[in-house]
Amino acid sequence: MMRLSVAGVRLALSFFAALALWGFVTVTQNPEDRKIYEIPIDVKNLPVDAVIIDANGQIQPTLGTIQVEVWAAKNTLSQLRDGDIQAMVDLTNATVALQKVPIDVTSTRNDIGYMTFKYAVNVLDVRVDMLKTITVPVVINSQQFSSPGIGVEVLAPTIPLAQQTVSVYGPQTLIKRIKEARVNVDINGSVTASYTNALPVLLIDSTDKPINGLTITPEKVDVAIEIKQKIGAKEVVVLPQVTGFVAAGFRLRDVRVNPLLVSITGSSQILEKTTSVQTVPIDINDLTKSVSRTVEIAFPEGILPLDATAKNVEVGLTVEQSSQPVRLTIPVVIDIRDVPADMVVRANPAIVMIEIIMSPSAIQRGSINDIRAAVSVGTWDDGNMMRQVQLTIPEDIRLMSDIPVVQLEQANVSVPAPIVSTTSVPIPSVVGTVVVTPLLTATPQPLPTGTVVATVTKIDN
Repeated sequence: MMRLSVAGVRLALSFFAALALWGFVTVTQNPEDRKIYEIPIDVKNLPVDAVIIDANGQIQPTLGTIQVEVWAAKNTLSQLRDGDIQAMVDLTNATVALQKVPIDVTSTRNDIGYMTFKYAVNVLDVRVDMLKTITVPVVINSQQFSSPGIGVEVLAPTIPLAQQTVSVYGPQTLIKRIKEARVNVDINGSVTASYTNALPVLLIDSTDKPINGLTITPEKVDVAIEIKQKIGAKEVVVLPQVTGFVAAGFRLRDVRVNPLLVSITGSSQILEKTTSVQTVPIDINDLTKSVSRTVEIAFPEGILPLDATAKNVEVGLTVEQSSQPVRLTIPVVIDIRDVPADMVVRANPAIVMIEIIMSPSAIQRGSINDIRAAVSVGTWDDGNMMRQVQLTIPEDIRLMSDIPVVQLEQANVSVPAPIVSTTSVPIPSVVGTVVVTPLLTATPQPLPTGTVVATVTKIDN
């Protein structure tokens, strides 16, 4: 027995001596070291249609990072690469609530030495929510920031039936806060023609604040603002009528009209057909300098100014020396053709602006007066009321703008309205400008002759 005990002791001493020698060699040749890593926290087993949100209900794309202290032999640490250590939270048993989930830090490598991980945060607060889709009706919030013009009525904005609801998708925590889907409409009362705008849809909560973080389909809806002329009154453009020829070596460069618009009154049938009024002819024969003249408006039969004193306009004529081709922007009244029987059809807009280039010789021949714009109604189709304007332009005039498109509208035939009293009503003063701009490549031409109807919009060179 004594011999066995001595042998056992010797064996034990040999083992511990070998272990000590291994430890000494390991520590001296490959000592243990540590390194700190910032590891992103990943998620696994997140339920279908679930999402992680923050305290405000917004989707949280990441869970941040965790600081991990890695202890291992130096040669082991030197072999570590990005992604070899991962931090994970398992949401297999997660519920729709705020919960504490353990963080598990592991190595994705099994071909390197032993490592020890130390980290201060062992659990993570995670909010889980479910994704949901609902349908919300769209509410119009309209605000008119200027008063309608004389003889104009602004109707309530409308949305097409197909766009009166929107689909909303996102975390149900945010969806529960929705009070309404709103479209804010700012109506410019000074506009005299109907128009449609594509406006964004906003989700509003009970405190009237917008909600972000949800997907809205569609993001925008079409809002139509209808501008209606009141019975018996209407605003139309005043077109200056110029006749004669300026002196040799000069040209009419600019025509200014003040006011640009005039309010007229008359029977509804006559008003329906009246889209503009002209001044009496302004003689520019032998003009060599700019002048300003007070000119009477030539109101058509059956039409009177709403303000009895608004019978004249101020027309400024700018004359300068030039023989170059000129660029003009002119208004052209739409002629509606092929109207079905028992119907009254109008174009919106009733006057289109086109840009042309013409030489002084074309002005001399009066070619501008031969420009025509027409729209053919043909078979009435409520689903297709847009028409391209058919322009008739003389060969010595070149069109520079796109061919305009107008919308046809069926007008209601009503009993002629009585003439509105001509008691004086203040008319806002609007200044219109017509500018003729010379081209860079000029060719001397004979002096212009004929009648020119000038525009009311300034065109910069």
